[in-house]
Amino acid sequence: MLRIAALASLLMTAPVLAQEEEGGPGNFVAIGVAALPESPGGDSYRFIPFAAGRATLGGVVYQIEGPGISASFYNEGKVEAGAYFRVYGGRDDHTGDVVVDLLPEVDGGIVAGGFVRIEVAQGVLSQYDRVFISGRVGADVTGEFGGAFWSGSVAYATPLSRTTLLIANLSVSGSPDDYADRLFSVDAAGSLASGLPVYQAQSGVQDIGVTFLLDQQISEDWSVTGIFGANRLQGDYADTPIVTVRGDDMQYFAGLGIGRRF
Repeated sequence: MLRIAALASLLMTAPVLAQEEEGGPGNFVAIGVAALPESPGGDSYRFIPFAAGRATLGGVVYQIEGPGISASFYNEGKVEAGAYFRVYGGRDDHTGDVVVDLLPEVDGGIVAGGFVRIEVAQGVLSQYDRVFISGRVGADVTGEFGGAFWSGSVAYATPLSRTTLLIANLSVSGSPDDYADRLFSVDAAGSLASGLPVYQAQSGVQDIGVTFLLDQQISEDWSVTGIFGANRLQGDYADTPIVTVRGDDMQYFAGLGIGRRF
C-alpha cells in the first residue's frame, strides 16, 4: 500500500507541474494499474487497480493518493504543507508463498500525520528543471502499530520536450517496532508452523529506493504516465528469514496510468 501511495503521488506530479507552469489550477484525476509484491518482502507479484486525484476547494489542495488522502493547508510559493491519512496494509493468508501463508495474519492500520514539500532549486542541469525535497511523519490512529512511520525523498523533474516530462525520485522510509515485529519477525509459534527460524525484527530504516516517471501529454487535457521503481529493504527488514529464505530484499513496482487535467 505504501508503494501504491507513492506511485499515485508521482502520477499526479507531472501534469500538476505542467499546469503550474501554465498558471492553471492544478486539478487532475487519473486511473491506472500497478504491479507490486503480494506482501512486504515477498517475491510474488500481483496486479491491482489504483486511482489518484487532485483538486483545490476553498483554498485547500486535496489529493487522493491510492490508499490515502492528503490536504495541503499551506501552499505558498515553493512550500506545500498539510496533513494526510494513509492505509498501511498487513498480511493475510494469500501472500503468494505457501510457507509465509502459515505465519499469523496481521491486520492493517490507518496512519495519520503531516507532510511538507519544498522546491529547493531550479535550472540545475537545464533551464526548466526543478528539484524538490519532501518528508512525512505519522502515527497509526487505529492502534494496530505503535510508533512513528516516516519517509523522505528528493525528486528531480525535467522536461524532455514540450509534451514529455521525466521525474527521478530517491526515497527512504522507516516504520516502528510494532510494524517491524508483526510483519517481519517469526515467533516460536510461527516457526513451528512454517519451519522458518525464529527471528526478532526491530525498527529502523525500512527501505531505500528510486523511482522513475515518464509522463507523455497526448492532448491539451490528457496524458499517459509510466512508472518504474525499485526499493531495497534494509537492516532487520532485509535479514528476516521471511525475506532471506522465502522472499527478496529487492522490491519492484511498476504502473501505467491515464489522467485528465481540468
